Amino acid sequence: MKLALVVVAPALMLAGVAAAQDGLYYGVGLGVTNSSTVAPIVDFYEAEATDLSLALTAGYRFASTGPYSFGVEGNLDILGGETMADGTDACTGTSPSWCSIDAVLRLRGTVTNDLANGGRLMGSLGIAVVRGVSENGPGNNLDTTGRGLSLGLAWEQVGGMPVRVDVNYDAIRNDNQPAYERDLDLVGLRVSYMF
Repeated sequence: MKLALVVVAPALMLAGVAAAQDGLYYGVGLGVTNSSTVAPIVDFYEAEATDLSLALTAGYRFASTGPYSFGVEGNLDILGGETMADGTDACTGTSPSWCSIDAVLRLRGTVTNDLANGGRLMGSLGIAVVRGVSENGPGNNLDTTGRGLSLGLAWEQVGGMPVRVDVNYDAIRNDNQPAYERDLDLVGLRVSYMF
């Protein structure tokens, strides 16, 4: 992850404003994410948390075909690591669930439609990688990396102040602690200033 930031950061510094044209774009903002976890093995145990996050975006929009353009994009949400709960702390029980989420990285393909009012509507589909803590038995909380499907819908104001609003859904169904089955769903709202 650090290597990716070292490679991407200089390119972002050299990039021009791309709000009204094809090419490289990036943004910084704030987000709120609702995380919910289910552990089917324990009578479908459920817990959830809501986190604030720092929202970073970088992408590349390719040449347009009429009002549509295609591209690739990466999102990084750095969350507050709020502990999930079902009334009590999810990490103190006996369910093999996720406990907290620290970061979400999304890599997706995008389709953008330029709207008549100077805005843009963008849909995206790709993968999400999540870093956090999961419970793998009583008192056994482990650093965990999960992966799954990511969907997004965004609206961006192109003229005036370049603000973008994103809604994301991530369905994490696999992780690197395979002893127990657990699901994680993330629904997030991000508001970013775009460059």
